[in-house]
Amino acid sequence: MTTLSEDTLIFNALTPEITDMQKVYIALEEFMKIKKENDASDRFNVIIFQEYGPNYLNDFTLNPENILMALKSLEPTIEPANIASGIFVAITFIIEVYKRISQKAFRLIILTDSGTLKIPEKYMPVLDNLIDMVKNMPFYIDIVRIDIDDPGEDKKLMELATRCYGNVHEINDLRDLESILEVLALKREIPEETFYDKEKKIISKTNQAFYINLADDVEDAPKKETCSICFETDKTDLVRCPECEIIAHRSCLAQWADNSNIGILNVFRCHNCYNLLKLDRDYINKVRYGKIMALGNIQIEGLDLHEYQQTIESEKTPEIVQAEDPLKETSVGETDFGMDEEVKETKFFLCPNCSKMITNRYKYCPNCGTKLK
Repeated sequence: MTTLSEDTLIFNALTPEITDMQKVYIALEEFMKIKKENDASDRFNVIIFQEYGPNYLNDFTLNPENILMALKSLEPTIEPANIASGIFVAITFIIEVYKRISQKAFRLIILTDSGTLKIPEKYMPVLDNLIDMVKNMPFYIDIVRIDIDDPGEDKKLMELATRCYGNVHEINDLRDLESILEVLALKREIPEETFYDKEKKIISKTNQAFYINLADDVEDAPKKETCSICFETDKTDLVRCPECEIIAHRSCLAQWADNSNIGILNVFRCHNCYNLLKLDRDYINKVRYGKIMALGNIQIEGLDLHEYQQTIESEKTPEIVQAEDPLKETSVGETDFGMDEEVKETKFFLCPNCSKMITNRYKYCPNCGTKLK
């Protein structure tokens, strides 16, 4: 069985007036304890809705206590959760994390009760499309329904969960939550069609443009530096990663990319910081077939994932951030981003300036302010 380190996002769509949150915290604490005992590199995050939209930590955390503290501190101001918006925010956030880190499976566990808002039918095709773009990272959705009798909504949620190898779990008594979460704490087996099938590494042609757009172009580097891959000093065609600024020969990176791409020949992970990078596809092919002579031999190995995660978390304490509700019904002029009420069909795309996932209802990117229309 093939498994990976897991980053789990807990979407708390429960209503404190309906569900005993103290029992939920106990079940979640046990869930995270089991996962940490099985794999110390597993990380966690949380989504909770307040009046103005979803709240979450600005990064996944290795420490379950950070999750419990966030849940308890935000509980007094919890508002009924918009499931469609929560899934959108979760996937958008996971996309940003995927760009920066490798060797991960991503989990979204949604806890719902009778106070949770239903998904408008008009958003189902949008969410289906969004899930299809990321399910092979791999990405899983599991949904827990607590004491709810709503076959119509169950059907919609089952459709979303099964699109990415997940399930809907129905319980009538909150005391059963702990046993359900114990099952969900087990590692998910990686499906054969995901990126982590090393023999296949399949990304459909439909989704390739999405991942190419996620990756950063390498930047020109100073001419008198040592390559971090072959360790030779040469003035020829040195480039650097825009995230960590490590320097390498372009041809050495092309060799690295040939062996470490994500299923698209010219999209690969930086050997120093895991950030997604890209080179010209024709250039990589020319290096591969000897039409461009490589300047050195690869003498490095990839990073240790757990050590890298510990380094990241030691540098900063996770903070709670609030995002705008991306699918909230808004009239023109209510925000500085100029929501377009004339849009009949909501679609997702990446901002051309900052690569933030947004909808076509925005006239300006809410992340960087770039004019979109």
